[in-house]
Amino acid sequence: MTRPYARRLQDIEPFRVVEVLTRAKQLAAAGRDIVRLEAGEPDFSTAEPIVRAAQAALARGETHYSQAAGIPELREAIANYYKTDYNLAIAPERIMITPGASGALLLISGLLLNPGDGILMTDPGYPCNRNFFRLVEGEGQLVPVGPQDRYQLTAEKAAAAWRENTVGAIVASPANPTGEILTEQELRDLYSLCERKDGYLIVDEIYHGLDYDEKAASILSITDQAFVINSFSKYFGMTGWRLGWLVAPPDAVPHLEKLAQNLFISMST
Repeated sequence: MTRPYARRLQDIEPFRVVEVLTRAKQLAAAGRDIVRLEAGEPDFSTAEPIVRAAQAALARGETHYSQAAGIPELREAIANYYKTDYNLAIAPERIMITPGASGALLLISGLLLNPGDGILMTDPGYPCNRNFFRLVEGEGQLVPVGPQDRYQLTAEKAAAAWRENTVGAIVASPANPTGEILTEQELRDLYSLCERKDGYLIVDEIYHGLDYDEKAASILSITDQAFVINSFSKYFGMTGWRLGWLVAPPDAVPHLEKLAQNLFISMST
């Protein structure tokens, strides 16, 4: 076949972590003793009470489609998690269950980006973000950060990097790969900048709970207009289950549901 595939593929690089993970599993299957450091996941299995609950659900026949936004009881349980762990009142209706945090990133990309739009992101940062943006004909606008910035995107650096086609910024706190945390004031400043620029703020909170010296602040304590990405993968030790969630502004949820209906039909029950 001589017809080329889509041009976007030239701009989307492989996720090297998964390539190394695949090779490590191949070597282990061949009998090699492999020390696994490539992927961000625990070296132990999912907690037994979670496994037993899933087995019981399977035995009850809970294997059918769910709503596109996820099982209502799970959305309510996550809302309760925000109440007990953060003292935040988050309406379950604002919570979308997604196929991993990656599913949330895909939904956000489809929701926020028109062709040619860009979203600011740190360099170094999670490398897949810019590939999601490229998939919908947008771009990840890399902002170099270093030890002087604690490897985080500050409001000052974001303001300097903001372009005519910039529609928002994405940050992670704790950050991937550095683990650095944005303070509540830094999050507030970033949101204020995005608000002044009529842009969006996306905060990846997937490593919340894996903090030691200080508890990471949630952007949800500051505004209900930011987008929060989270997942059961890290803190709950459920990487292979591919379950995440997205907290969105109320007016965005119907659009996200429409996208989820088409892209995923429903979440894993």
